[in-house]
Amino acid sequence: MVKKSEFIWNSIASLVASMLNAVLLLFCTRINGTDIAGIFSISFATSVILNAIGDYGIRIYQVTDSEKKYKFGEYLALRIVVVSIMIIIGIGFVLISGYDTIKLLVTILLILFRVVDNLSETYQGEFQVNGRLDLGGKSVVIRNGISIIMFLIADIITKNIIISSTVMFFTNLLVFILFDIRIIKNFNTDKIIFTKDVILSMLKECFPVFLSTILSLYITNAVKYAIDSISTYEMQTYYNIIYLPTFTINLASIFIIKPMLKVLGDIWSEKKYKEMLKIIAKISAVILVVTILVEMVCFAIGVQILSFIYGVQLEQYRIDLCLLILSGGLYALAVLFLYILTTMREQSKATIGYIITSILALIIPKIFVQKYNMFGASISNLLINFILLILLIIPVIIKYQKVKGEQANEERI
Repeated sequence: MVKKSEFIWNSIASLVASMLNAVLLLFCTRINGTDIAGIFSISFATSVILNAIGDYGIRIYQVTDSEKKYKFGEYLALRIVVVSIMIIIGIGFVLISGYDTIKLLVTILLILFRVVDNLSETYQGEFQVNGRLDLGGKSVVIRNGISIIMFLIADIITKNIIISSTVMFFTNLLVFILFDIRIIKNFNTDKIIFTKDVILSMLKECFPVFLSTILSLYITNAVKYAIDSISTYEMQTYYNIIYLPTFTINLASIFIIKPMLKVLGDIWSEKKYKEMLKIIAKISAVILVVTILVEMVCFAIGVQILSFIYGVQLEQYRIDLCLLILSGGLYALAVLFLYILTTMREQSKATIGYIITSILALIIPKIFVQKYNMFGASISNLLINFILLILLIIPVIIKYQKVKGEQANEERI
């Protein structure tokens, strides 16, 4: 099972990674002013979207590959292929977008920063496969922590966002070389293995998870797009503020789910289906409890805290805040079942669920926002995530019933 140190370091790493944008933006705003901070914010957002390409669902697939279908060197080769595509698309995007020199260079530097993160993910996956998820957590904490510090020092000295971003990228790269690449030798001595047929096979197998990740980015932002096209900037601001607490649930779910990926893969490979069902039930119960606790806090003092922090009046959005918290809980459960389907190697079924939900997300929010404003935005977000969860649970149940039936037949024989 998962060791205590693995849970602790994974939790710290998840917290640090989730705070990266907010901390960097805070420093940038204080030192460089709102205009440069706006450029940095947009560039960072672009790097996050492109990060989905570099991620490509490889870590999930790698850690749940209990049968060792592919070697570490092959996963590393695949990662190099997808981050190369990420860089090409990123550079093409900034050139086509007609960015000025500052925005162009900052965006490219932040994309390169993300490239290092993605390369590190493959090494972290190998650490986790070998029962050392804590090393992956330490990698994230050390790289991000030192990168933030060096960014701050460089920005204070130069007050130049390009130099600061350059320093941050090279810091991330250096720590990756000194930590991840050095430590991996204790677990695996595989070199990068480029085999065309294997790479194509892996691209095909990981594609459903990648597509699901891309679609999930749209699903989580569909209501914001609807508000943007129908309502006012003021409503957009209020919605984004009351949406923020939902990340506490997603963060808590990452603390729990990520360390269990290898365990789930091993259990599924060993055909211990009842044990897997128990783990799914426990994780779901924890997500439910966290959701209820956050709901209670937000109902009692949530709008007061947010109003104080952001200097706006949000009392009329108390119910909307609670609906979004519930929606965040449903989304966290949906992510869990995406991982379960990937473990079962039924990721294509998950993609179907994401495609259907994305289509509905194009329609539902516009109708609800048009009729009910903020309440419609909150309800439509809740409805979309409920639909996604149901569409992911159904194939898990079908697959579970199928394998249980096959197991029963084998026992009778």
